[in-house]
Amino acid sequence: MKGEGEGKKKERFRYLDHMTDLIVEAYGNTLEEIFENSAIGLVNAMFEISKVDVTDSIKIIAEGYDFKSLLYDWIEKIILSIYIDRMIITKFDSLLFSKIYVATTNNNKETETITTEEKELIAKDLYFSDSKEYSSKDNAIYKLEGIGKGEIINLEKHEYKVEVKSITYHEMQIKRNQDGYYTTTFLVDL
Repeated sequence: MKGEGEGKKKERFRYLDHMTDLIVEAYGNTLEEIFENSAIGLVNAMFEISKVDVTDSIKIIAEGYDFKSLLYDWIEKIILSIYIDRMIITKFDSLLFSKIYVATTNNNKETETITTEEKELIAKDLYFSDSKEYSSKDNAIYKLEGIGKGEIINLEKHEYKVEVKSITYHEMQIKRNQDGYYTTTFLVDL
């Protein structure tokens, strides 16, 4: 069985069968890789990414109360970059995770942002259980910032495959195996 998992590690993403929609399953060795590969898997379902040149960039910021909601917001921001900014993102630079602590004192909100390395996040915050939902107990928001690189949509050049309406939070999963390898799965509403 170990050889089967090793084969997946070379693969960035794949598509699983679904009757009416699309399921994206992405893989990565780090949090940065899993979020990048999840986004690229979505974009590749919509466009032929081999035809996209890296000529433009856009800043993307996502937030969530846990890593599942952070992934959901991240993928939504990728969809918005396509429909609003008209940009096909095929690469990411400078992905930075942070944790924002929100404290309320005397009806005033105070925030403190701490940039957190992956090892610290895993040790303190990462909870990928199928049987329980996790929510931050310390009143924190997780944030992911990155620079998406790609090209402005040109339908004469870029092959448009399918129209994505949204992604579905229901059945979205992030898993981390004992070797520290990540897998995400999410349903795309076509």
